[in-house]
Amino acid sequence: MSEEPVLVDDLMVKKVITIRADRSVAEVIKSMVSNDISGIVVVDFAGDMVGMISAIDVFKVFNESNGTDKDFLAEDIMTPYTMDIQPETPAEDAAKIMLENGIHRLVVTMSPSKKKPVGIISSTDILRAFE
Repeated sequence: MSEEPVLVDDLMVKKVITIRADRSVAEVIKSMVSNDISGIVVVDFAGDMVGMISAIDVFKVFNESNGTDKDFLAEDIMTPYTMDIQPETPAEDAAKIMLENGIHRLVVTMSPSKKKPVGIISSTDILRAFE
């Protein structure tokens, strides 16, 4: 008998912190700090995923503007994000996707056509499964 694979659903964080694309970078930072996260999902008015912002994205903005430009919006600094994964995907496949794309987290959606985030899985979440 073979062992059942560990699924994304078994490891993902189900509380997804999001921010709308029209919010300021100051609001992005406040949300990331208050939630103790290093990446935040950017959504449109309908709540569908449109991008991702990492702490590095915020650092780049402040570095390029010497910390003076505070007029940026989330949509200005986000990485347009079309890569997602579904809960029933084996965690091993999620790890391969991260490795192949040089990313550290994937947004979990119910299906490829429905972009409402239901979870986040990070490389750290997957490492915990190997522990």
